Amino acid sequence: MRVTITVPEETTADFVVATDRNPGDLSAAILRRFSGSFAAAMSERLGSPRLALACHPAVNSPWDLSGVTGPDADDTERLRQATQHIGVTSVLPAGDLPLGPHLARAAAKAIAESVCGVLVDPVSSQVLPVVPFGRFDEFALADDWLGASLPPYRNSGRCAADEDDIDGCACVYLTTRGLCRFGLPELQITNVACPHDLAALNVLRTAAQRLLPLGRHPGEHALPAELLLTSADFSAFWGNRDPMWDDGPLAVSLSEVTPHRLAVRPPADFPGTLNEWLWDELPPILHELLSCEPDHAMAGRPSG
Repeated sequence: MRVTITVPEETTADFVVATDRNPGDLSAAILRRFSGSFAAAMSERLGSPRLALACHPAVNSPWDLSGVTGPDADDTERLRQATQHIGVTSVLPAGDLPLGPHLARAAAKAIAESVCGVLVDPVSSQVLPVVPFGRFDEFALADDWLGASLPPYRNSGRCAADEDDIDGCACVYLTTRGLCRFGLPELQITNVACPHDLAALNVLRTAAQRLLPLGRHPGEHALPAELLLTSADFSAFWGNRDPMWDDGPLAVSLSEVTPHRLAVRPPADFPGTLNEWLWDELPPILHELLSCEPDHAMAGRPSG
């Protein structure tokens, strides 16, 4: 059954910096950290709906950060102790994707660095790393845009299924949290057996990359009954040009869970279970690759 999605005319991207310091001149803090065309783009947007800044006392903040998690306990503690929440909000036309959210997050990272703050993605409820600015003119979905990651190993030790059993459990539920910024529905894959968690995650990553160009074109889009995921899609997710597998495309089916979320499943004519499909039909690289460095000549060239 074909699925129709509706890409909105505008999307909103929000990022929050939690700090206990006086934020000072936020616009100046941003512009000091950029140069050339990137600084010009920031300057043009600052003060407009495409790049709006706001500062609130944490106790009266419009952003509830109580459920935010991160890998660093120190960041989590600083988040709880913060007295100020600085918001970066970007309301963008569809044609400004993915550059617009990328610029908004770059601005938020500049603020976080200037006030020694903790950068939060409210959509994924995760702390984001404040990395050096060398790649802010490059875009790749792999750069913390999806909000989907591997679950705790073996369901935090609670899964007692045999690791060699292809269909031994259904512990893994994966859902993206971030495609909405690009005008797209989130994607999910559920009832996955623990041994196939990485393969399932890479299927979501590749499907997200396949759909990404549609976010630049508002209106209704009727998706094919089978979405064909290619090696180029998986490469582009990481910001690379080199092919990731040699065989042909991987077919998946999509079904509507809600108007804002689609389920990714095996093709309708696959005779086995989801886990048998993940085990038997996927290119081996999808079972193996957890992370990958981008090709700097490729990242930042959105298609569509």
